Amino acid sequence: MRLKGERLRLSRGGRPSNPWRMLVYIVIIAGGVLILRLKQVGEVQPLFLPIPGPTRGAGSYAEEAEVHFFAGDLQAAIDAYQAATVMEPGNEELFAKLARLQTYSSSLLTTLDDRRARLAEARDTIDHAVEISPDNATVHAIRALVYDWSATAEVKDTLVVGDVVRVQANLDDTGLMIARIIESEDTIVPVSSEGMVEEGTMFIFSGVVEEKSQGEWVVGGRTVEVTPQTLVRNPNRRDEFLTEAENAANRASKLDPGNILAQAFKAEVQVDQGEFALALDNAQQAAEAVETMAGQFEYTMDVHRVYATVLENFGYYLQAINEYQKAAEISPNLTFLYLQIGANYRELQDIDNALYYFDKAVKINDQLKIEDPTPYLAIGRTYQWEGEFFISAINIERALEIDSGNPDIYGRLGIVYFLARNYESAIDILKCAVRGCTVEENRERICEFVYRIDDPECEEAQDINEEVLGLELGPKSVEYYYTYGSVLSAFQGHQDYPGICIEAEEIFAELMTQYSDDALVVAIVAEGRAICAGTAIPPEISSETTPTPGP
Repeated sequence: MRLKGERLRLSRGGRPSNPWRMLVYIVIIAGGVLILRLKQVGEVQPLFLPIPGPTRGAGSYAEEAEVHFFAGDLQAAIDAYQAATVMEPGNEELFAKLARLQTYSSSLLTTLDDRRARLAEARDTIDHAVEISPDNATVHAIRALVYDWSATAEVKDTLVVGDVVRVQANLDDTGLMIARIIESEDTIVPVSSEGMVEEGTMFIFSGVVEEKSQGEWVVGGRTVEVTPQTLVRNPNRRDEFLTEAENAANRASKLDPGNILAQAFKAEVQVDQGEFALALDNAQQAAEAVETMAGQFEYTMDVHRVYATVLENFGYYLQAINEYQKAAEISPNLTFLYLQIGANYRELQDIDNALYYFDKAVKINDQLKIEDPTPYLAIGRTYQWEGEFFISAINIERALEIDSGNPDIYGRLGIVYFLARNYESAIDILKCAVRGCTVEENRERICEFVYRIDDPECEEAQDINEEVLGLELGPKSVEYYYTYGSVLSAFQGHQDYPGICIEAEEIFAELMTQYSDDALVVAIVAEGRAICAGTAIPPEISSETTPTPGP
């Protein structure tokens, strides 16, 4: 600013002040100070605050949950019910309905561990409902559902973190503890977890599985090395859960002899117990009972679903489809119903209708913006059965895009590549299923096999930040193991795969440790070993990165 030195005028020529004006100013200032003080102590609220409204109640969340359930968005429904239980922690009906949805949602999870985890949540929820109201027949009926589905997920193929186990181990020359046998504490006489028993060269102790990796476990604070020769005796809680399910159904029927839901869920338990005639009678009676109620029964969908399940187990696929369709008319957006309809059509070799219903599940998920790999896996398996390996692979690759850290999807895709005689691609894919893959390896495979991009650091896969944990050998993964071993041995002598048979033999040794009494596995291992020994001719190798179309 430039200063020029002009005289500064400070007044308007001596105009006198107005005393009344000054009084008004003083009153305004004093009033402002008073209002500010009252605001500070909470006596006065600022202008334009929103008008206080009523706090949202549990009923509102429960209604929202039912809307989401009808729309087919099970996770959103679960979230809403969980919010409702927070608002009313003593409402057993809310907890029971939450457990029911947690159970049904487990059918859409693709790995056994994920299903078990979700069903464990459902068990905790329904057991809490029983604690709140031990004489509620409907709560006990839903408990039968939860424990029955838990039983079907307990063809247990692995011990998991949190399981109580007993370890038998030896010390090697370096002082490392090498596990010889790891078995569930549920099936043996417990050994104190505080101490360790020494029997000759064997050390025996019990504890909780705290950490697991491919080569070592931490059990009760002790680290043990796990080798291909370690025998893991896996627990199976199926019978325990079935007994709980049966007791819950019986308790519900005793509390309310006419409870239709209890009768239906008891039929589902009886199917899993092998009591097929009793199951058919109970399921049919329950279905006939709800038909007379003209849609007034809250759990009509469940009853028709159970009847369909019983009929399906009898091999009455057309009748099962009819009952599943009745259930779908009531809950038209539940994708797991359409997946079951499609599976029954597939059993009837009606591939067009099977694919129609699988595709319907895909479209529902698209409308809800739900990323669910399950329908794509169903479509992929159907085309695989038809020998259409190219289309099968495309759908499984889409499933892998959705759930890129899932070793089971890697395994399924590897099997398709193997069946298409695309062994080189099968090796890369099956390796992730059996041995696991790092984050970088996962990205590389997604770039190459999902996006068809040669760049292993393609932009499309950069959001992937999860490694793939290899599946432990068990009933659900044994096919991936022996297929991987076979495809490894097929590259015996190949210049790009030196020492490939060493890795193949590791797989074969693991298979023979657990499946030496399985004729198919023994034959596959023998053939692979013969190829590696040079006494058998390996199959012709394809270098294609995608399967060729089937016939």
